[in-house]
Amino acid sequence: MNTDKLKFEIKQIALEMGAKLVGIGSAERLKDAPPSADMNYCLPGAKSCIIWVYPFSFEAIKNYLAKKERISLKKEMYFAYSTAWKTAQKIAEFIENESSYKALALIPNGRYRQGGVGANTVGGRLKMRAARFLLRLGIGGNIIAKNIAKIFGKEMIYPEFSLRYGAVAAGLGHIGWSGNLVTKEYGGAVLLGGVLTTAPLEPDPMAEENYCSRCKLCVKVCNSGFFSMNEEEPPVIIGGQKEVYSKRNLFARCGIGCSGWTGLSKEGTWSIWSPNHISLANVEEEKIKDEQYRIELLKTLLFSKETPENIRNFNKKILIDLLEGGVFVNVGLRTLEATNPRCGFCSFICVSDIKQHKELYDLLQKSGKMFVDEEGKEYIKAKDESGKEIKYYPPLEV
Repeated sequence: MNTDKLKFEIKQIALEMGAKLVGIGSAERLKDAPPSADMNYCLPGAKSCIIWVYPFSFEAIKNYLAKKERISLKKEMYFAYSTAWKTAQKIAEFIENESSYKALALIPNGRYRQGGVGANTVGGRLKMRAARFLLRLGIGGNIIAKNIAKIFGKEMIYPEFSLRYGAVAAGLGHIGWSGNLVTKEYGGAVLLGGVLTTAPLEPDPMAEENYCSRCKLCVKVCNSGFFSMNEEEPPVIIGGQKEVYSKRNLFARCGIGCSGWTGLSKEGTWSIWSPNHISLANVEEEKIKDEQYRIELLKTLLFSKETPENIRNFNKKILIDLLEGGVFVNVGLRTLEATNPRCGFCSFICVSDIKQHKELYDLLQKSGKMFVDEEGKEYIKAKDESGKEIKYYPPLEV
């Protein structure tokens, strides 16, 4: 099969299995990008990346940010990750069966280079099993907190291959201020799947325009303080074009916050989907860089009696889900039950219609805070239009 026919068939597989956009990028376009854009790290001799897109629906995003319910978005996230992995396997198998080229299915998230979260090493897997065992026994708080604090103390962790960089090289969009891919059709509220191959496929045209509006609501909705409002990271060069995005603070902010361990707005008026109401955005960078501070924070959240037992159990469940469904293992094999979006607001606020950004931001600001009751059930406290406090339990099924 010639490469033109191969390219056509590959795209058809991705689209037929549920992707909404698919593109082809080349190693040549990524030659000046950071190391995480180096295809050879994963597949020696790779010349092309195939990247595809799964968007989230506006209705699911709207309900999620307004704290009406998160089940719809949970289901869409599960579909995207599980289908991305199935699709990647099918495309890689197709390439190797129908041509003389090699191919590698990419795990859609949570797989990082040696030494980072999700490094697929024997030591990493042993640490995961040990942590899970200690958690279930309710012991080992110091060991677990120290290990998490150490991982989160890295300035940044890097994926084995950056699907975002690959997506830019494949003509699917450009990097927005948040650092997420922003597409013309769906904005930045998307998840990605991908395959690397040694086949020299013809790359698709690069996207002409960057559809990030620089509204910077991604910064405002990040109550971990991970992004800078005005400072930039050094530009990333892809296909000869500069991709500019916000300067990052310590990875711990995103790791602790986006996992769902804690998240409260600077003003203290709304939270992520977490009952731990600590605003990391109000914590000075030097303080969060202090490993002892991170250890004590994690010990408090996971093990200290200062934290009510029902909330400690909630926090431990987050860690167990992370260990069993995304850290050191394949997020594409994670169960629906273990798929629990808690934050990700920087991505979800960025829908394609710029006019809807403010609508979503207003809903989030009025969404209130999440709590858990003695039985571990999630409930919301917010204020209605008259300013009266209301309490309700979001539906567990939709």
